[in-house]
Amino acid sequence: MAAGWLLVFSLTLFQSLVMNHSSEGPFPSATTIKAWVDKMQEDLVTLARTASGVDRLAEIYLKNTALYTVEANNPRQLVEIAARDIEKLLSNRSKALVRQCQCDVYKT
Repeated sequence: MAAGWLLVFSLTLFQSLVMNHSSEGPFPSATTIKAWVDKMQEDLVTLARTASGVDRLAEIYLKNTALYTVEANNPRQLVEIAARDIEKLLSNRSKALVRQCQCDVYKT
């Protein structure tokens, strides 16, 4: 919520600066505009980091590193395991359907 207000404040400030300068005299210099844009970009990055909670995730990660390990995956092995699990699931489903059909035959 505070990050949203920060963005609104930054945009309002930017608008008022542009309006005041343009009514008093020539348009602001390229250097001034670049400084404003850099500040707005910094505010937007802060807003995004705050809203997404990415900083909080890093904190949680560092706090709990002793509770888990991070290991590299072997993509080929993951695909083989997934394929085997799918084959097993389909086999079990086929067996269940055969049993159900046999039960239906006995009921009639």
